[in-house]
Amino acid sequence: MSQETIKQLRTWLAEQNIDALLVTQPQNRSYLSGWLNDDTEGSGSLLIGQQQQILLTNPLYAEVAEHEAVGWQVLVPPAREYAAAIVSLAKEHGWSKIGFESRALSYAEYEKISSAAEGAFTLQPFEQTVAETLRQVKQPHELDLLRKAIAITDETFTHLCQWIQPGMTEKEVAWEIARKMVELGADGPSFSSIVASGPNGSMPHAHPGDRRIQLGELVTIDMGARYKGYCADMTRTICLGEPAEPRMREVYDTVLRAMKTCEQELRAGMTSREGDALTRDVLAEAGLAEYYIHSTGHGVGLQVHEGPSLSGRAPEDATLPVNSVVTVEPGVYIPGWSGTRVEDCVLIKEGGVEVLTQSPTTLVLPR
Repeated sequence: MSQETIKQLRTWLAEQNIDALLVTQPQNRSYLSGWLNDDTEGSGSLLIGQQQQILLTNPLYAEVAEHEAVGWQVLVPPAREYAAAIVSLAKEHGWSKIGFESRALSYAEYEKISSAAEGAFTLQPFEQTVAETLRQVKQPHELDLLRKAIAITDETFTHLCQWIQPGMTEKEVAWEIARKMVELGADGPSFSSIVASGPNGSMPHAHPGDRRIQLGELVTIDMGARYKGYCADMTRTICLGEPAEPRMREVYDTVLRAMKTCEQELRAGMTSREGDALTRDVLAEAGLAEYYIHSTGHGVGLQVHEGPSLSGRAPEDATLPVNSVVTVEPGVYIPGWSGTRVEDCVLIKEGGVEVLTQSPTTLVLPR
């Protein structure tokens, strides 16, 4: 990431009255250092002071870290003794207070570092740091990578609509999604694809199983490609042949209208709660509010779920910044029947949004 980003982080350090920040959250580490590595099992951490940019790692990753983390001092502590290395660096640079990401550091690791410090410094927890805030606003190169991930997702869906046939299992469809994404140049799927057919559609996060897809039933497909670390996220609900009952089309059309309404009215500066209400109000008016059991959307980037959110549970003052990328994904889930969800990725702008996802929202695929 650019030195301007590091400069903003250092300003935050001074505001928080801490001398350095220990970064262990994998995507924050990648964002700040430029080293793309999601592994959480001892692959490394960052220590950032007012003049220092230090990357601690182990021999398995040293070469690639030195190549990708331009401008960083890469250190390989003996026997992966990170706690001892942190204490040594704190003493060397005169750090008396080090912040850490409380959600990303295990209690066991915290205990190791705290015990090793022996009064050399204190640790200050932060549930969220400025890194998450900075990541919400996408830089031009990040938008390019997101657009590519979304384009691969769209192309995969186009292929899927031609390929999928009645009698295929949900697992077969999920496997084909992953295969096609890699063929098109993706790192792989950005998450395990959801393929929920018939009654399984009432479960928002259903796992693909051995159930065979039937003519005339709703099939919800939630998928996304990952390209050079950046994640796409898209959901489409399809029906092979005409729906078996009119209610399927009625529910689907209402969910689609909720998504389109939100995309038409969403804009920068709007609160997360206001954004969520744009879909929720449409479904409530249709008498479907009780079946809408999740938030309207979330940010996407190095993680498939990150800030900002479109949620009624968000802090009242949480707003949508310009150049953030979020999903818009209303859904209806009726136990014992089925369900439907439609989801786009959109770029937040001053006067509205740019819809990045280009896959069609046609319900019926003739078969």
